[in-house]
Amino acid sequence: MRFRFANTVCSLRVLLLPVVLMAHSIGMAQETQYVSDKVLVPVRSGAGADYRIVNRGLPSGTALLVFAESDDGEWAEIETRGGTRGWIPSQYLQQEPPAALLINDLRVELEQARAERDRVVSQLNQSSTEVDEADETIIGLTTTIERTQAELTEIKRVSAAALDLDLMNQQLVAELESGRSSADLLRLENVRLRERIANNQMMDGALAVLLGVILAVVAPRLWPRKKRPDGWS
Repeated sequence: MRFRFANTVCSLRVLLLPVVLMAHSIGMAQETQYVSDKVLVPVRSGAGADYRIVNRGLPSGTALLVFAESDDGEWAEIETRGGTRGWIPSQYLQQEPPAALLINDLRVELEQARAERDRVVSQLNQSSTEVDEADETIIGLTTTIERTQAELTEIKRVSAAALDLDLMNQQLVAELESGRSSADLLRLENVRLRERIANNQMMDGALAVLLGVILAVVAPRLWPRKKRPDGWS
């Protein structure tokens, strides 16, 4: 009878618990809280709660190697990656990682994704800046090319004029050389003429002197001599 009464009380408590919690939450301030998912499982030297504890508690999400289970299946022999070996209750083992660990991994992946996104955005911004700089460089190069083309056209024009001037200069030099040759020939001919004139003058002078000598010698002979008075007359 007492056992049945106790069961009835427990049932009423279970039924009334949500109502009490609901009333309590309504009376409390609006604050959201979460149940901690962290569990510390002690490691014992044997399959039972009476055995010595070799590790005070493994945190939730710890990867373990399972070697064996107790006969009743309530304890499992495990070993951590750090080399700690012992027994823990089988109820704390599961095939999949706990939600907290998965959430943590997802959080890490999210942070990595955000970091990758920031890196990509930074690269895009840098690429945009580089594109702008490249556009400015292209504009500058285009201006330089146009200026260079204009300078080249002017150089070609000046070069053509210079070639014409050079050709004219060569012609003038040839004409000058020809004139110099003609002048040299004229000088030589002039010298020859002067020498010939001088020779002719010398010949004329010599002839004149010779003629004078001849006249001086012959002329008296040409004139009849007067007879001198003879003393006998």
